[in-house]
Amino acid sequence: MEIILKRENSLGLESLVELGFNSEEELELEISKLIKFRPEFDTNLE
Repeated sequence: MEIILKRENSLGLESLVELGFNSEEELELEISKLIKFRPEFDTNLE
């Protein structure tokens, strides 16, 4: 008996629904929240 390990790589081909979003705008909103500047990381704060 031969055991074969099968691994599928994802290259971002999932649909918006599979990712948990209802629209592209909803996805873009969540991305913008993730990349938004956070003042607590600014080293120049007093």
